[in-house]
Amino acid sequence: MKRFIPLFLLLLGALVLVACGGESEPPALPLAEVDLVATDIAYDKDRIEVMVGQPLKINLQNEGALEHDFSIMEVPHTGEVHAEEMHEESDHDMSHMEMDPDVHVASPIGGSHSVEFTPSEAGEYEFFCTV
Repeated sequence: MKRFIPLFLLLLGALVLVACGGESEPPALPLAEVDLVATDIAYDKDRIEVMVGQPLKINLQNEGALEHDFSIMEVPHTGEVHAEEMHEESDHDMSHMEMDPDVHVASPIGGSHSVEFTPSEAGEYEFFCTV
């Protein structure tokens, strides 16, 4: 009977290790980085696709003759939205908007600014320029 005790303890230890493993969080998704070029009448992309929970960085390059921006009115997201701020000399005015967009970044003529956020729900979300 003594021969079975070490084997039993070894099996018991293995079961404890398996049980303690628990559910681990899935690995974090890598940052998706998208370069988006704005001209005076369009963006160079009409669709941006990422996975739910995947951090997204949009680099808005303004090749237009006016200041342009990138906005999404409502999009479920986790954490904060981080956008580069334009300098105070900018005349970017969004006072005509009834509500602030969830995601927004503006870029001066010939400039580039970025915004980062992590979408938390699948869906189609319209993006547009408020200028």
